[in-house]
Amino acid sequence: MKVLVYSFVVKLFIMITTKDTTVTNYNYNTNTSIISFINDKIKKAEKNSIGITVLIVMISTMIASVSAGLAIHNQISYFIVAFTLVTAMGTNAAAFSQSGFKYVAWAGLLSIVGNTLLIIYQMFLLLIF
Repeated sequence: MKVLVYSFVVKLFIMITTKDTTVTNYNYNTNTSIISFINDKIKKAEKNSIGITVLIVMISTMIASVSAGLAIHNQISYFIVAFTLVTAMGTNAAAFSQSGFKYVAWAGLLSIVGNTLLIIYQMFLLLIF
């Protein structure tokens, strides 16, 4: 009798709780790649595009001039000079020709990251030789 009452209570509890329970599935389609993350940040910063464009041009040119100076320090490294000039002047040209903010931001990002890596590489070479 005790087992029967216990079984009845458990079945009643299961019926009550499952009857009132609703299950909602939320599917979020998010891209986790670095490119989509950067594009989202660019889209959010687009309302301040004029000021950010000026900063990108200034920072890109500053880093590129350091990289170009290191490239011609002892021996001229033509690849580094060419990469530095193309990325820095490409960023400046994209900004001054009033291209879309996305193009200016990507050109500036390429210039800043690429020239920073080249500066680190050239400093490493200066320490070794």
